[in-house]
Amino acid sequence: MQAFTRWLMRALKPAVAIPTLAALIFSSLLGLVVVDRLDQAHQQAVQHTFAQETGEVTLRIEERLKAYKQVLNGARALLQASREVSRSEWQSYVAALHLPVNYPGIQGVGFAAHVSADQLARHEGRIRAEGFPDYRITPPGPRSEYGAIVYLEPFDWRNQRAFGYDMLSEPVRREAMIRAQQLGVPALSGKVRLVQETTIDPQPGVLLYMPVFRQGADLGTPAQRERAFIGWVYGPFRMNDLIAGTLGDTGPRIRLRIYDGHDTRPETLLFDSHPDLDSPAALSDRTLLELDSRVWTLVFDSTPRPTPNHTTGHRLEAGAIVLICGLLVLLTASLAAARSRARELDRISASLRSSEARYSTLVNLSRDGIAALDAELHFSFLNPQLLRLLGHPEARLIGTPFTALWPPGDPASRSRFLARLLRGEPATYEQTLLTADGSCLTAIVTDAPHLDKDGRLQGVILSVTDISDRKASEERIHYLATHDSLTGLANRASFLDQMDTSLLMARRQHSRFALLYLDLDHFKEVNDSLGHAAGDILLIETAQRMRQCLRASDLLARQGGDEFMALLHDVGGMNEALAVAEKIRRTINAPYVLDGKETLVSVSIGIALYPDHGTDLDSLTRRADAAMYRTKSIGRNGASAAVTRRTPP
Repeated sequence: MQAFTRWLMRALKPAVAIPTLAALIFSSLLGLVVVDRLDQAHQQAVQHTFAQETGEVTLRIEERLKAYKQVLNGARALLQASREVSRSEWQSYVAALHLPVNYPGIQGVGFAAHVSADQLARHEGRIRAEGFPDYRITPPGPRSEYGAIVYLEPFDWRNQRAFGYDMLSEPVRREAMIRAQQLGVPALSGKVRLVQETTIDPQPGVLLYMPVFRQGADLGTPAQRERAFIGWVYGPFRMNDLIAGTLGDTGPRIRLRIYDGHDTRPETLLFDSHPDLDSPAALSDRTLLELDSRVWTLVFDSTPRPTPNHTTGHRLEAGAIVLICGLLVLLTASLAAARSRARELDRISASLRSSEARYSTLVNLSRDGIAALDAELHFSFLNPQLLRLLGHPEARLIGTPFTALWPPGDPASRSRFLARLLRGEPATYEQTLLTADGSCLTAIVTDAPHLDKDGRLQGVILSVTDISDRKASEERIHYLATHDSLTGLANRASFLDQMDTSLLMARRQHSRFALLYLDLDHFKEVNDSLGHAAGDILLIETAQRMRQCLRASDLLARQGGDEFMALLHDVGGMNEALAVAEKIRRTINAPYVLDGKETLVSVSIGIALYPDHGTDLDSLTRRADAAMYRTKSIGRNGASAAVTRRTPP
C-alpha cells in the first residue's frame, strides 16, 4: 500500500492524488463493513436453512411410518373381514401393493399366529400339509405360547429365513407384541437384528405389530380381547432401507443418527447416515419422535464439506469497491479487456448452445411431465411424457391456460395460485388434472416462477408426477382400515376415534351428545335356522334401516357380530335421544324377507348422555353398554337410559 501511495503521488498532481487516496481509504473501510454484514447474514441464513431441513426430514420419516401403518391396517382388515385368508390370497394382496415402488424400506407384510402349547402339534401339522413338509417353529423348546410367522410376503430368500420363527421367544419383540395384544393398538419394537439378516450388509431392524382378533368378537374388556386374539399382522424394517430417501437432497449436508429411546449410546443406535464421520459439527439439533408408544431420538449434525469461502468472497467484493474507485480515478482504458470479454462471450454462447441441447434431451426423456407457461400462465411447451399423461395433442394445449385443466369450481384456489406466482414463490402441491377422455388424474405439481428485475412474472416451469395409482391404493387401504367390510359402516376403531373428537368438541362448545349401544335380539336363532348367508343379509339391511333413522351429522358403526353403536351429535337431552331410539326400534321391528321367508327381529338399546352419564370415553361406553343389558333383562325390544351417578354430598 505504501509503494502504491508513492507511485500515485508521483504519477498524479497533489491536487488530484490526495482526494483519490482519500476515496481509496474510504472504499477500503466500506469494504470491511460490507464483509462483516455479509458474514452475519450468511450465518443466520445457514442456521435457518439447517433448522428447516431437519424439520422436513423429521416430517418425512413420520409420514413414511404412517403410510406403512396404513398398509398393515389394510392387511389386518383383510384378515378380520374373512373367516379364513389363504396363503395365495395373502400373496395377491401384498403383490398388489407394489412394496418396492410405493413403500420402500418395508421388507414385507407378515402374519404371526398365536399358538398355545397344546396347539403346537396341530399347528405344525397344518402348515406342513400346505406344502412345507419341513416346517417347524423355531427356536425349538417347550414354551407356554408361541408367536410363529406363517405368512410373510414377498416370500423371497431373505424372508424365507424368518418362516416359522417364534418372535415371542425374543424379549424385545415379545415386549412390543404383548403391548399390542393387551392394549389392542399398534406397537413398535425396540432395536433388534432381523432373522432375515445375513453377513452381507447387516443392518439394525425394528418391527411394527398390529393385533388381530376374531371376526365379530366382543373387544370391550381385556379378557374379551384375550379370548378373541388370533395373532399379529406385522412389518419388519431394515433401518438403512427404511430411512433411505427421507434425507432427500440434504443427505450430503446433514448427518442423521437415530437412537432407540432417549439414550444416545452406541448400543441404541438404529441408523447413521455418515458412520465414518468423526469431525465436530458446526450446527447440531436433537428431536424426539414418538411412534406408536415408542420414542426415537433424532440427532442432526451439519457435515463438513468443501464450500465456497463466503468471507473471502465478501472481501473480494470490498476489494472490488476499492478497485472501481481506483479505476475511476486513474481513468485507465480497457480496450484489451473489452476484447477479452468479447471472446469470453463467444465461448459462453457456445457453451450455452451445448447445454441447451443436453437439457432438451433430458426434458424429452424425463419420466415426469414437464411444461413451460408464459406470463399469462398459458402453455408454451410440453414434453412428450406430459402429453401422454393428459392425452391431448400438443396443438390443443399450446396457448391453453394451465388452470383450464383444473376441475371446475373453487375460484379462490385459482386466485391464490396466481397471487403466489406473482410473488415469485415456488411450491409443490397435489393437484387434480382433467385428461382428454374426461377422466381425472392426481398429480404432484412443482412450479418455479421466473420474475424479471422489476418483479414482473415472465413465465413458470412445471413438473408433473402422476400419483393416481398410489392415491387409489392409499384410499382403499384407508377404507379397509376404518370400515366394516360387510355393512360398509364405520368399524369400532374408527367410531372410537370419532368419539374422542366429539368429546373435545363438546367440552369446548358446552354441548351434548348421546351414545347408543344397539344389540339385535335373537339374531343367533336366525343364523342357526337360515344360515350365515341369511344372517349377513339381515345385518346389511338392518344397517341400512338404522342409517335412514339418523341425521347426516350422526355416526353409525358396527361394533361386531350383531352389535352396533350410534353417536348422536347436539342432542337437547335424553327425551330427544329416546325418540331416536324409538324410531330405530319401530324400523327394525318391520318384517324382513330372508330366503323367501318373513322374519321378525327386534333390538335392545342402551343410551348414555354426555356429560350427564360420563365425561370420558370409558365411562360413557360402560354405562351405555350397561343400559343395553338392562333393556335385555326387562324383556328386550326397547331402550333404556343409563343411570346417572350421584356424587355424595
